[in-house]
Amino acid sequence: MIDRVKERIKKRLSDEEINDDVMDEINQIVTDRLCLRLGVSEDAFPTLFESIVVDACVKAWRKCYYEGVSSEGVGSLSNTFIDDVLAEYASEIDSWVNANESSKKRTVHFL
Repeated sequence: MIDRVKERIKKRLSDEEINDDVMDEINQIVTDRLCLRLGVSEDAFPTLFESIVVDACVKAWRKCYYEGVSSEGVGSLSNTFIDDVLAEYASEIDSWVNANESSKKRTVHFL
């Protein structure tokens, strides 16, 4: 999975020079955090969420040298950085978790 995601990230960042070691680490961190939120192991990681990993890795890569900065301004231009690159995907994550939790609660009773 990580290799597939890595290729997609490189396509998205084709105009930027990417340090593979740093990108691999970012990719692993995002994947680990998403696995924790989904409540799955990396082996059971849903392929549907690979696009979220790609988006979050690109965002994390671009904020890499601005770590700790929540906002900055120069003249009339202002930037605000998010702390949690997965925050905007909370509704998708919650929907998936809720759907999977409800399917796990189904039980069969034998009489």
